[in-house]
Amino acid sequence: MADASRQRQRDVAVLGGAETEIVPEDLRSIPEMVLEAVAGALDDAAVQWEDVDAIVTASVDLFDGLTASSIAVTEVVGAVLKPETRIAADGMAAAIHAVHQIAAGAYGTVLVVAHGKASMAPHWDLTEWAMDPVYLQPLGVDFLTVAGLQANLIADSNRVGRCASLGDGACAVVLSSSVPSGAAVITGTGHDLDAHYPGDRDLSTWSGLQRAAGRAYEQAGVRDPATAFAVAEPSCMFPHEEGLFVEATAIGKNTPLSPSGGLMEGTAPIVSGLTRLLAAARAIEGNPGRRALAHGAWGPAGQGHAVAIVEAT
Repeated sequence: MADASRQRQRDVAVLGGAETEIVPEDLRSIPEMVLEAVAGALDDAAVQWEDVDAIVTASVDLFDGLTASSIAVTEVVGAVLKPETRIAADGMAAAIHAVHQIAAGAYGTVLVVAHGKASMAPHWDLTEWAMDPVYLQPLGVDFLTVAGLQANLIADSNRVGRCASLGDGACAVVLSSSVPSGAAVITGTGHDLDAHYPGDRDLSTWSGLQRAAGRAYEQAGVRDPATAFAVAEPSCMFPHEEGLFVEATAIGKNTPLSPSGGLMEGTAPIVSGLTRLLAAARAIEGNPGRRALAHGAWGPAGQGHAVAIVEAT
């Protein structure tokens, strides 16, 4: 069964993708911003609207200030009279959902789209509303507070620093069962959702990522992650998270991390993981046999993790 699962995963190609420039404030509406990424992805993948069988979007109502926030982009992602799934988590989780849709034979080509607009409201303040309302919200605890606590627990002065700059942006990726020569293909995926309450888990480790990576490694047939990857693209919002990522994934300490610049160059909420998948695919495509590890994260101090292993054919 495991071998069959790995074969299905290898059949999912990253045909193409595009992302908007991350800016402090994009004056366009969400649909206008998303349309740029979608049009660019379809062009990069050399497919037409009619070639897309289904759409998976990633957005969070709380951050957009909209109920059912995917409705704002229904038309521009081409989801009118087509199957659409909305994932209220990082864009990498949306990509994994699409991978399984394709692996199951439900669809041949799926468009994955993620968007975030941090300029619309104080992002970190909003995350306070996602915390426990009885004990933590009255104290003003938000995701930024928990990340600071995590950094102090690790007690590595070389890795304590500012968080990535948040802005507005969108990313779109086309995944397909059709695998062109030289394409990057997704051979393994894994995801994990750890305990939400920060006091219910060990913040000094990313055990959820360890479990997610382990599932992806088994699926892709990765025996030694220390030597398996030509590049890794982690979703690290803070410098201290890089150490957590390396430890949890057991990748080699000399494996290049974020040669594309990573999130510290600027990112948008929800979009990060999908941009890491696109960066990982572009880093290895055209180099048969080379593997890359892409990662998405969400929630307080890395509560949720999603991993994809990409390999060049």
